[in-house]
Amino acid sequence: QLWLKPSRLPGCHIVPCRGPPPLAKGPFGGQPPLATMPRIRTLNTKKAPEGWEDVAPQLEEFHQQMRDAVNEPHEGKRRNEATWGITRIHYERSRYIYELYYKKKAISKALYDWLLLEKHADASLIAKWKKPGFEFLCSLQAIDKRNSNFGTTAICRVPLHLRKPGSTGPSVSTGCISCASQEAGRLGGPIWWDSPRPADLVGWAKAGCPTADKPGKKRKAVEEDDELEARAAALRRIGGADSKEAAQLQALGQALKGEGGGAKAQGGAEDAAADSDADITGDEKEDDDEEAGKGD
Repeated sequence: QLWLKPSRLPGCHIVPCRGPPPLAKGPFGGQPPLATMPRIRTLNTKKAPEGWEDVAPQLEEFHQQMRDAVNEPHEGKRRNEATWGITRIHYERSRYIYELYYKKKAISKALYDWLLLEKHADASLIAKWKKPGFEFLCSLQAIDKRNSNFGTTAICRVPLHLRKPGSTGPSVSTGCISCASQEAGRLGGPIWWDSPRPADLVGWAKAGCPTADKPGKKRKAVEEDDELEARAAALRRIGGADSKEAAQLQALGQALKGEGGGAKAQGGAEDAAADSDADITGDEKEDDDEEAGKGD
């Protein structure tokens, strides 16, 4: 097929060129869609397998909630906040079908495949839930690195105990605060922008995510002076005069840990001074003996 476009050649108005014109960018810009909608049932639609009558009322309720979220007015909201409710309902609908088949074993394989074929659940999102570390992934947008300026995933994928205090805002693209496995597993799903949650999320996560039914899990302590210890180890390997600085860095690291406080730091300084006194050659020792003999 030939497409026509104006030419810059004098005397020629149109010339044929190969290939279609560039297509306009879609509403998602090549990104994963916010949600998949069920297909419209027609006369050619495959008949639903046995068990469809049991799940149809709940799926119809999800469908109605999705309609309400789409038609909800956007006044007073930021542009991205308008899609947060859609993302959440899409997650809950897919999670409902996922747990019916994999957790509760309440539906057959034929019905599960039919529901995925008719777009009642997101097959790509469910495939991610089967992988370790993605058991409660809120949306495929959260792991799409094309959405961020620096080629990283969304902030909700960072565990809360690794964040700085106060950085507990929801992800701009999904409205999810955290869908990391441990935190989301303790609360039964992702922590959304409007979910009931502890006031201090970072402190709660560092305490091991305790709940009313389960105590907090103990986490491995993160040393704050790892850099000092690494520098001290490097200086010890070099040896010589750098060993004094290594001893001082080691004493400083122990003081920061609180293991003995200033006493150990003072002891480290004394050891460094002792090492400097012991670092005397044989000639210097003989000179000291001769001076002592002259004094006598």
